[in-house]
Amino acid sequence: MASKRAERAAARRVRDRWRSKVWYTIIAPETFSSKELGMTPANEPEKVIGRIAESTLYDLTGNFKKMHVKLYFKINRIQGTNAFTRFIGHDMTRDYIRRMVRRRRSRIDSIFNVETSDGYRIRVKVIAVPDKRIKSSIKSALRRGIAELLTAKAREMTFSEYVKYILMGEARRDLIHFLKPIYPVRRIEIRKSEVLHFPEEKIIELPSEEEKEEEVEASKEAEVVEAQE
Repeated sequence: MASKRAERAAARRVRDRWRSKVWYTIIAPETFSSKELGMTPANEPEKVIGRIAESTLYDLTGNFKKMHVKLYFKINRIQGTNAFTRFIGHDMTRDYIRRMVRRRRSRIDSIFNVETSDGYRIRVKVIAVPDKRIKSSIKSALRRGIAELLTAKAREMTFSEYVKYILMGEARRDLIHFLKPIYPVRRIEIRKSEVLHFPEEKIIELPSEEEKEEEVEASKEAEVVEAQE
């Protein structure tokens, strides 16, 4: 009997805690038309700050072709029951990346940091797939070209403009045209981005060990595939 009373009391406490919680509506930044991303509960507004919300570009734009692009937002401000966010990065589904890389073709991975005109620093990861295997010297030239174009574009644009540029397809079209004199690239995507520095925060200077290992592993994987073929 005592154990049952204890269980009922515990259940009541759980219900009471949930009743005391407020549901906050998560709002995307103006870059994404301030659309609703979902809801999150908390018994204190401060506990909502820092939570991460995930969406897809399809959810926010209605473009079915963008279902593979995942977006991440961090809650940084509460106003009433609205939880406002800022964009902190994106990536693409593994299935989509896997479909890009075909047999008898090289895979070129490029990772570098850019800085926008209003002081945001972003780590950008690009994958390019030419129509066949190519020499290491051409791969290096393509990496330099990718970094050159996307770094220059960042200097000319605000953070909001650059986010739209790399997500909506314009960057991909510019890269294909820009790289053509070096070597024609059939498929290229900005597969991932990560905001390293907001102007009011401490700057993150260098890639993490995980980032370095990821680039090395991707390069090794491509070399193994080419050797097997």
